[in-house]
Amino acid sequence: MKIRDKLFLGFGLYIFLAAVLGFFAYKELRTITTRLALVEVADDITNTILEVRRYEKVFLLLKDEESRKELNNYLGILKKDIDDIKIEIIKEIGRNNHDMMKTAIAEYEDLFSNVERNLKSQEKLVTMIREAGRKIEKRLNGKELQTFLILRKDEKNLMLYKNDPAYETFIKTLASSNLIRYTDIENYSVLVKKLYELYKHENASINRMRIKAREIQSFTESLSKKERADIGMLLKRSLNMLFFALLLIIVLGTVINIKLAASISTPIRNLEKITKKVATGDFSENIPVKGNDEIASLEISFNQMEDRLRDALTSLELTIKKLQEKQAQLVEAEKLASVGILASGIAHEINNPLTSVLTFSNLMLEQTPPDSPNYRKLKMMVSETERARNIVRQLLSFAKETPMDSVKININQPVTEIIDSLIAQGAFKDIEMKTNLSDILPEINADPARIGQVILNILLNAIHSITPPGRIDVETRVEKDSIEIIISDSGSGIPEEYINKIFDPFFTTKEADKGTGLGLAVSYGIIKKHGGDIEVKSSVGKGSTFIVRLPINAKI
Repeated sequence: MKIRDKLFLGFGLYIFLAAVLGFFAYKELRTITTRLALVEVADDITNTILEVRRYEKVFLLLKDEESRKELNNYLGILKKDIDDIKIEIIKEIGRNNHDMMKTAIAEYEDLFSNVERNLKSQEKLVTMIREAGRKIEKRLNGKELQTFLILRKDEKNLMLYKNDPAYETFIKTLASSNLIRYTDIENYSVLVKKLYELYKHENASINRMRIKAREIQSFTESLSKKERADIGMLLKRSLNMLFFALLLIIVLGTVINIKLAASISTPIRNLEKITKKVATGDFSENIPVKGNDEIASLEISFNQMEDRLRDALTSLELTIKKLQEKQAQLVEAEKLASVGILASGIAHEINNPLTSVLTFSNLMLEQTPPDSPNYRKLKMMVSETERARNIVRQLLSFAKETPMDSVKININQPVTEIIDSLIAQGAFKDIEMKTNLSDILPEINADPARIGQVILNILLNAIHSITPPGRIDVETRVEKDSIEIIISDSGSGIPEEYINKIFDPFFTTKEADKGTGLGLAVSYGIIKKHGGDIEVKSSVGKGSTFIVRLPINAKI
């Protein structure tokens, strides 16, 4: 027989056996499906009953409207489930059992309605009892009042426990109190007795409700249990047929082995290909992991190794970049040091000539009438000379290491002095100035003049950043081991890319005639000498906040 014929015969045999087994399996599945439908109906009814009983307990505990609605809702679902049971399922469970369930549900619903009405009557009686009790309390006094209060306590116990012992205690207390001779107290006791009878009726109705619910639940659970047992027998029979199907699987083992060989060789080839890429420094591709066998474990380990190599390479690149940045910073620092030395020398050389120019230009300005053509030029000369002298002073302050004049101060003092000075000069024109200075600040060691210089520089920057109208807030407070000075403005804000540069010398975003770029650099140096720090928060178009921190126990 040719191979082709053998293959046709083999495949034909497989198809025939599969068809026969499929036919019998289909019959069994149909039977199981019918049984499962019955189990599903029984489970649905059981679950609905459980929900009914759950909300029954919640309602009896809380007696709220929401629980009552949920209970009625699930009762409606339960009745609908029983009414919608198909004819073939009714035949399976029996017509009498189906009618019994419907009757039991109707009785349960009536009992629940009785409980509802009972609870409403209880509420009215409780209100009447409490009102009657309050009226009697107002009328009684002395020993009779004390005795009646004990009776009121027994009344509350009855409302709490709703049982025979609580009512018996109430009756005993009433009998021993000799208060029954009063008509209002007799009426009061009659109301309490009616409430007790309502409690008894409520308990009886609740017990009957629970019995009915248990009857339905017990029937559906037993029905579900029986059908599950039948399904188990059917499944056992189906398993026997599956045993014969396993013989076909054994025959088809050759095909499975071929696929298994392919499933082993293919990942190894992928591993070899990606290994070559990793050897050339290409970490862009990972091995797709399939399954959970040894090859999959090898693939996971290889991917982890590749990820670690990639992370190590990235870390190395970041380290090199940081080293390059540090090197650039060292070069820049060396440049700034050279500039500082040069600036200090230049500042000393030009300071005296500038003083002379400023002195004589002021004299000439005083002697020149305001309506003279030269008056405006002389005034500009004085202004520009003063500006040049201020730049020289800032250069000297930045470049020269001058000693600190440290004294014990309250930080509010230099802050207040600088603000008052700026107010006197009209610096806050069309700008709302708000201060919130803490009055419990401890004194710290600081140079008041230098701290004032820092506050002045930051406030001037805030003023220059605001296009009136605007607002500046100044606050002082104690935060852990530091004193903080918070200066916030509603100005234009600082772009994010400039935040890390604003304390660099000569860096400024102002126009050439409004700043030198030394104010914040000098301020930062002063605060650092005090052992503190300056934090900046800013949002473009919304304003900036400078937080100056000075340690409380710093030694300068």
